[in-house]
Amino acid sequence: MRDLEFATFDGDSVYLATLAGSGSRVVPMAGDPQPEFDRQRIEAVVRTATSAKGNAEVSAIDQYDRYYLDRRRQRPLPVLVVRLNDADRTRYYIDAKTAQVVGSYNTRAWTTRWLYHGLHSLDFPWLYNHRPAWDIVVITLMLAGAALSVTSIVLAWRVVWRRTNG
Repeated sequence: MRDLEFATFDGDSVYLATLAGSGSRVVPMAGDPQPEFDRQRIEAVVRTATSAKGNAEVSAIDQYDRYYLDRRRQRPLPVLVVRLNDADRTRYYIDAKTAQVVGSYNTRAWTTRWLYHGLHSLDFPWLYNHRPAWDIVVITLMLAGAALSVTSIVLAWRVVWRRTNG
């Protein structure tokens, strides 16, 4: 065992045991260890907590989506996706193994996600999930940037050469 954390979930005390490697167990105070929390119980807690805000849509995903992704594939899967029916279209990702929120997005974070991470890192799921395509696009853009830099240096050198010699 690598780590042991005391937690409470829905009024019950449990230990979250992280095992060597990537395994984990939920160890209740009474009962047998489980590989994860009961998903229906997590969903019931979420529905109770969000009932004042018009409820929420809860679904499970076992692959990364457009907002919950990790290029190193280390973020936990499967997760429960909770989509609130609020003005910000808030979305939470809950790890089914620990019942902890491992990610969230709203309309402001979506802008950052697409304009910064999408354009700056070329972090587009449809491109990144087809890894050779992502590499080809990145290498092409790097070569184009290098070519632009070289042509700028050549043009600047010609201007300096003319002014000094002529």
